[in-house]
Amino acid sequence: MKKIILFVFMVISLTIWGIEIDAPKAPPSIPLLAMEEIDLNFYQNVSTEVVPKIIKKKGELYVIPVNVAATLYNKGVDIRLLGVTSRGLLSFLSKEISSVEELDGKKLYIGGQGSSPDVVMRNILDSRKISPKINYRSSGEIAKLAMAGRIDNLVLPEPLATMVLGKNKDFKRVAELKDLWKGKEIPQVGIFVMGKVYDEKYIEIDKFIEEYKKALERKNEVKLLEKAKEEFSLGMSIGALGESVKYMNLTLDTGCKKSVEHYLDALGIKLPGDEFYAW
Repeated sequence: MKKIILFVFMVISLTIWGIEIDAPKAPPSIPLLAMEEIDLNFYQNVSTEVVPKIIKKKGELYVIPVNVAATLYNKGVDIRLLGVTSRGLLSFLSKEISSVEELDGKKLYIGGQGSSPDVVMRNILDSRKISPKINYRSSGEIAKLAMAGRIDNLVLPEPLATMVLGKNKDFKRVAELKDLWKGKEIPQVGIFVMGKVYDEKYIEIDKFIEEYKKALERKNEVKLLEKAKEEFSLGMSIGALGESVKYMNLTLDTGCKKSVEHYLDALGIKLPGDEFYAW
């Protein structure tokens, strides 16, 4: 009888591999919606909802900005990168010009001074010796101003960029910032794990990664997009959301240490040690 109970317990353990993950309540989390047997917690603000949790060593996996995780690591937090989940979410939109070089002397709106969109765009501009007049607003406010036709040049992440293009036909997507960036990818967001959790649950984590890669193949399925629209309360059609997904550059990159270091260096963040990378 004891052997039967032990066997049943082992089967259940292998079947129910569930793991807890905190992810942004936003379309880049779409692959997670296709996954079963995970304890999925959505957050709105990484600084107030997730960073304190990580510092207190609560939770297991987190989908957070790479720069946030690197800063925590540099402060002594044992957090490790499992993989980068997007090669770039940012686009440059304009009503009046057709290349970033034409921005010189013109007004450009970017969300959040010192934020990733700001640092990335200014790095691109500086490398080309282009000097626009930068105005800072929140990304949400910039999107509203653009849809109302009150501004001409802007940088926005997905899905806001696609929403603007759908609401105001005067705009065009001049470029994805990743295509202007050295290396052709901007590792903005990643999946991270606490070091202790990685050491203790490596089997479950390997299973999670395997299932996540399968979920990525479903990211354009209509039923999944419908679920995402409802879950994230998106004011856009399923067709527009599907178009936006094309520009989210969703992936699961491992072994991308060089691109991560280039990105963090551009942001002025001390490069983390090798222990930061869980591969």
